Amino acid sequence: MEHFSVIQTLCRIGLEGTDPRFRKQVERLRDRLRTGGDEKAAAALDRLLAGVSSEHSLTPSAVEVSRLLVTGDELTANIHPPADRETSVPLAEVILDPGAGRPAPIYSETLTMALDAMLGEWKQVTTLREMGVEPSRSCLIYGPPGTGKTLTAFWLAAQLRLPVINARIDGLVSSFLGTTARNIANLFTFANRYRCMLVLDEFDALAKMRDDPHEVGEIKRVVNTLLQNLDARAGTGLTVAITNHDALLDPAVWRRFENHIRIDLPDERTRFAMLNAFLRPLDVDEDVVRTLVFIVGARSGSFLKNFADALKRILALSRSDVSGTAILAAAKALVPRLSIDENQTSAASMFVNDEATFVGALLHSGMPIRQASVAKMLGVSQSTISRYAQDYAAREAPREGVANA
Repeated sequence: MEHFSVIQTLCRIGLEGTDPRFRKQVERLRDRLRTGGDEKAAAALDRLLAGVSSEHSLTPSAVEVSRLLVTGDELTANIHPPADRETSVPLAEVILDPGAGRPAPIYSETLTMALDAMLGEWKQVTTLREMGVEPSRSCLIYGPPGTGKTLTAFWLAAQLRLPVINARIDGLVSSFLGTTARNIANLFTFANRYRCMLVLDEFDALAKMRDDPHEVGEIKRVVNTLLQNLDARAGTGLTVAITNHDALLDPAVWRRFENHIRIDLPDERTRFAMLNAFLRPLDVDEDVVRTLVFIVGARSGSFLKNFADALKRILALSRSDVSGTAILAAAKALVPRLSIDENQTSAASMFVNDEATFVGALLHSGMPIRQASVAKMLGVSQSTISRYAQDYAAREAPREGVANA
């Protein structure tokens, strides 16, 4: 939708009031956007409505809480971050609305509990101070690529309605002696001046182990400067660092972060929720989604999003009815393009090359999938599916016996 960012801002301002009639109109707009196929805009309004409901249930509001938690001047669009003196590349980007245009994250139950606990601290500052303690102000998010670490950092900022100062590694890191350390100091000085969440993405580029024999002496100066600035910011604002390579971090860096949150590849239940969401606006049967989850295996949220988008492209171009059969046919054409059949025993490889074994493995995977659904998806009789399952069980029984011996 053209000018949606302006409409979203107007909705946010209106929802800050308590008039239920305004909320109803925003809900109507969301529903019409979804019906019209604009799922991205509809999801943005969903987050907005959910966030406002949450804020109204809190006393004080999220805005007031964030003011207690983070001090400083207000960031505006007219404020520009500092730049590297030699290259003029900005040291950071200022993101005033970190939730805008980004999908709502989908987490496992364990990860949801961890993030809720951290947000609970940040949203109940007064309660903690009455007990003589402060909420934690820093978090290190780490894990494999594509698991939603940066999205999580921005989501946390959006929950507190704080703007983000997002560090740019290409601006911070310099080949000139001493410049990287100076850039880090300038970045923190800038961030400490404003109410914001400072996000340090690709953190390992700055915080590598100082005893790494492959690094030159300059890394010690950089890490020492980083540690000093993290210490100085500890009582000023919120800081979130993100890395795919936690093993490279200097041990002293870990102690500067009060929360260490690992975001792993999503579990089976979370992958199901992700694919279900990513396949919208398609109305896909749950057994079809479970089958797709089994085919792709343990993959990141980013991979699942690309997989779902690619499926929708194939279905759109084929102009066929969206059915379980059509979706599996599209998946079979897609698997070789996405390099997910790494070995002959993977579900993806069996799906493409050995239908009988695939069906047997699927039905013995523990997923609650009905044989009738599988038969319909593959266009074969239910008796054939039953035979596949029985043959698979007969082949696997001797192997299980050997393994348990």
